[in-house]
Amino acid sequence: MSALSRRIPFILNSLAAGTLALALAGCQTPSTQPGAQVPAAPGDALTANRQSAMRLISEARQLPSPQKDQTQLQAAAILYGLGDNATVRDTASNIDPEQLTDSEYAQYAHVYGSALAADDEFFTALDLVSAPRLEQSWFQIPATTALPLRNLRADLWSLMGDIDSGIKERQRIAGLPLDEQATYTNNDGLWQLLTQLPSKELRLRAEESLSPEMRAWYQLALLGRDTQADISTQLTALSRWRQQWPAHTAVQHPPQALQLLEQLASQPAQNVALLLPLSGPLGAAGHAIRDGFMAAYYSALDAGAPTPQVQVYDTGTEQPFEEIYQTAINNGAQAIVGPLDKSKVANLLATESLPVPTLALNYGDEGRLTDDLVQFGLAIEDEARQVAQQAYRQGHRQAMILAPESGWGQRGLQAFTEEWNRLGGSVSVSRNYKDSTNFSQLVSDALLIPESKERERALRSKLATPLKFTPRRRGDVDMLFVLAQPQQARQIKPMLSFFYAGELPVYATSQVFAGNVDRQRDRDINGVRFTALPWLFEDDNQTKQNIVKQAAPAPAFARLYALGADAFRLYPRLPILRQFPDQQVYGLTGALSLTADGRIVREQIWAKIDNGAPVPITTNQAPSRLSDGSVRN
Repeated sequence: MSALSRRIPFILNSLAAGTLALALAGCQTPSTQPGAQVPAAPGDALTANRQSAMRLISEARQLPSPQKDQTQLQAAAILYGLGDNATVRDTASNIDPEQLTDSEYAQYAHVYGSALAADDEFFTALDLVSAPRLEQSWFQIPATTALPLRNLRADLWSLMGDIDSGIKERQRIAGLPLDEQATYTNNDGLWQLLTQLPSKELRLRAEESLSPEMRAWYQLALLGRDTQADISTQLTALSRWRQQWPAHTAVQHPPQALQLLEQLASQPAQNVALLLPLSGPLGAAGHAIRDGFMAAYYSALDAGAPTPQVQVYDTGTEQPFEEIYQTAINNGAQAIVGPLDKSKVANLLATESLPVPTLALNYGDEGRLTDDLVQFGLAIEDEARQVAQQAYRQGHRQAMILAPESGWGQRGLQAFTEEWNRLGGSVSVSRNYKDSTNFSQLVSDALLIPESKERERALRSKLATPLKFTPRRRGDVDMLFVLAQPQQARQIKPMLSFFYAGELPVYATSQVFAGNVDRQRDRDINGVRFTALPWLFEDDNQTKQNIVKQAAPAPAFARLYALGADAFRLYPRLPILRQFPDQQVYGLTGALSLTADGRIVREQIWAKIDNGAPVPITTNQAPSRLSDGSVRN
């Protein structure tokens, strides 16, 4: 689950509390007072509030419009404040919004939209809270009503991947009269949006923005993303930024992530051991990760930052891993990064306690509810779950899946399916393939084209007159999730158009792009949306430049270099992530957060293939709806 997804329940609960207060303030008539004048106990108050809401619903049935709709709105607001989303939706669906004033409509959009979002109907909620009517009436809506609605709009746009719309909404919120807490909340929300942008995009906007306020924000977000050096270097850069922009809102009300940097009390390790296979079957992977780690190390060193002593140990030999680990401890290691081998990670998980904090570079089959071991790797499961969340938020519900029979393909398939089902989607068809598969037949069969052609033959045999017939694909899929390497994806995507499914939105993981721009070959996967490593767009990153200059990594190994570089960034920041689970470290492999059982979850940026080349997605790419309720690309 993404960091933003984890924030949504808190966001909606906060909005619900405000909604209840507003609703009760609007119920100050003798007929709707929830009981006697004597202050009620909390449990009694909840019961009284529910009774008041139900009484309003009953009274509304006897009233003409607009009183009927206004009374139902009051009831819906009370019920939402009580967390009764089902009754809120039933009540709000009976309201005719045309009968409401502009201010009442804003409250209706907030209450109904929040209830929809709480039930994961983000697409419908966003349609409601971004209705054109609101854009024409903001000046008539009181700030106390506008603020919770605008917060909901900003969070929904962020959740749907429309970063630019979310940023604009946060800017508008900043113009409202805000108290201290609301200012902190808005600044934190804006920070979360800005740090989703690639560094190159932030740098460009910082140079070109006509607004000094936003120019400062872009510079600050760039500082926050720049975790290639150590924490002290970031703090030095933050101090310089404050001197340059002393009156900026983020100086008096800094985002939580920046506050955490300054609150980090633990001292960084002075001696770090890097345990990697430099020989044996995993030797090439181990070398790539080591070189990425050391490139980040030398980037920090060149920047004048304090750096630890690093000792490298080869775990690819026949020497037992336990002995290598103990040797590193005996040599003074205060933190250990590694191992890479999954079996050796399992050994650490089976150990009751570890003598020093350890950042493993792979995942075992379970987590660990202690502070001594964190697992970090390039799990396909993270990407597959992220695809499921994004596709669901964009309104899709019926998935078609094509996956290779390989181990990574089946792990991705299982993770997507579990997350998709958990969200409420359904898998209409799932097919596996091999490298030798006839992809034309695979796609045709999955789309039920042979059955459509069989119906044509049956009709022709019964009718004497000429028959115009176009085969039709199955109608119970509204998106395709394809797990594929570039060579397979280039064969699968064109088959969709050939078999009457060219409009079907296609989602993929980062494996769909080879790493090198090849416009001629990748035109065949135009339009595919995929989770991309930030590495892909971080050409100005000093660590990446060092890696490219010194190692010229093949695209297949780029992600391993990025993993090594991020391991160097990550291990000193683990106390922050452990203390504040909603925080993220922005690296070359993605936005990294820590689960309670010590597993790093990666959230990658979204990109699509456009004219044969990958481009980052910063605006809403949600498909439009057809008249029958289905979606198209």
